[in-house]
Amino acid sequence: MSVLRSCRAVSVVLLLTATGCAKEPSSVLDEEWPRRVLITNDDGIDSQPTLELARAFSQSAETFLVAPIQNQSSGTNFATAARTSRFEVEPRDVGPGITAWAVEGFPADCVFFALAGPLRDDPPDLVVSGVNTGSNLADAWILSGTIGAVRVAAYYGIHGMAVSGIDEDDPEAVERVAAWVVRFAQSEAVRLTEPPRFLTVSLPVGPASGIQGVEVVERARGLRDMRSQLLSEDADGTGRQIWSFDVIRDALPAPDNTDAAIVAGGEIAIVAMRVDESDPELNRWLKRNIDLIPTW
Repeated sequence: MSVLRSCRAVSVVLLLTATGCAKEPSSVLDEEWPRRVLITNDDGIDSQPTLELARAFSQSAETFLVAPIQNQSSGTNFATAARTSRFEVEPRDVGPGITAWAVEGFPADCVFFALAGPLRDDPPDLVVSGVNTGSNLADAWILSGTIGAVRVAAYYGIHGMAVSGIDEDDPEAVERVAAWVVRFAQSEAVRLTEPPRFLTVSLPVGPASGIQGVEVVERARGLRDMRSQLLSEDADGTGRQIWSFDVIRDALPAPDNTDAAIVAGGEIAIVAMRVDESDPELNRWLKRNIDLIPTW
């Protein structure tokens, strides 16, 4: 990627556990919440749904928009700053009530920059990633940069939700979805979803009038068909092979009451996630069966 002409290079050490960014669980529910919101995405800072979402939040909260300078879809939670220990950022003016930076990097870089840099001493109450123009249903979540950004936030103790699915060419849908996301963010359902838990929200792509309701469901799994095919072998004399890679989404039908099935039926699907991937049950089983592990 090219170096931004008007960038500000910021050297960082990405040890956020030492910066005090992790927040204590919310204890007072009678205060206005969220007070400070960080908006990001993987579609790029010029994404109209994301800009509309930031403007909607700015009516009720201190709002920060930190997003990639260009589309970085399918970046998961990869962060270039983890290798380079620096960020290249460009301050942006996107309208009143919003402090914005475009980041040369991925969505996770945007969260790291915000938490380790300008929001270090007063971190946001909530990170909202989206509204992503593509869907992140079923297996798609694991590669999603939209969801990856919120995973990073939740890991470091910040409430978060990732929102996907919108027709960016439908101004009414963009406006109504942004307004609904703000109302949802202000609800106790989001406030009481403490890190390391976070939420993903998937909307039907189409007119807002076609949305039938909201359901809390499980995530569908195993719907993709992944195939590779050998294209050429040793074409350049190095001995390397070149394979094509094709992913067919929704190759298999989604089970009832899963996110993919619910959204296909015109409803919003909310799935509860957890960034902490430790397995206490398996850990206890291994402790009980320590003799199965070879001695050193």
